[in-house]
Amino acid sequence: MTLPAKADYQRFIEPVVRAEPLALLTAEGFSGRALTFTRTVDGIRQEVRFALQVRPTYAKDSAQLILRTHITVPEQVQAIYRDLVPQDPDPSASCTIAAPIESIARERVGMWLFKDPESAAGLEKPITRAISHSVVPYMRETATAAGLFAMIRDDQAAENPAAALLAPDLPPGNRPALGVALALSIGDHPAATTLAEHAYGNAPFRTQYDALFRYMAKA
Repeated sequence: MTLPAKADYQRFIEPVVRAEPLALLTAEGFSGRALTFTRTVDGIRQEVRFALQVRPTYAKDSAQLILRTHITVPEQVQAIYRDLVPQDPDPSASCTIAAPIESIARERVGMWLFKDPESAAGLEKPITRAISHSVVPYMRETATAAGLFAMIRDDQAAENPAAALLAPDLPPGNRPALGVALALSIGDHPAATTLAEHAYGNAPFRTQYDALFRYMAKA
């Protein structure tokens, strides 16, 4: 038996995604073609992107529908970030927050597998539920610079203290610096300072992010 090609799987699932799930996204101002939908709010570009993994090892006769979100901060925030972290080789990537549905879901999301039009149609309800209960609230909360900052700040505060003790030299990465840029963009210097000290206050990170602290001293 010949299995469907990727184009066939997309043909099976596209009408499903573009039914009730798209209606929910359209109501929030998203638009797009095929399986990718975007909106821009106050300079923040938000994207909901569906993709296919065809015949994965755990389901060799099926395709899996994958959902990821991408949020790109406004250009003025990107400009601040580039000044804060001049050593970043790819600031554009660092200024985009990508997250799979599993990391933003507010309830369990199962694996979306299908092999034909009938099994694809059976996914409409769980996809719709994930959009309604998880994606839409997440996009609403991250549609402002203040909301994006709060998300990054809360993620940093929620870091596992035990893990930090086991690996005290684990690099914090550039995500907190993006949070600092967001806080500075909305004029919340105290919050920017608190996040910077929390993430980079200890050696060797304070030296590594010296430009960030020098920028903040002048802000």
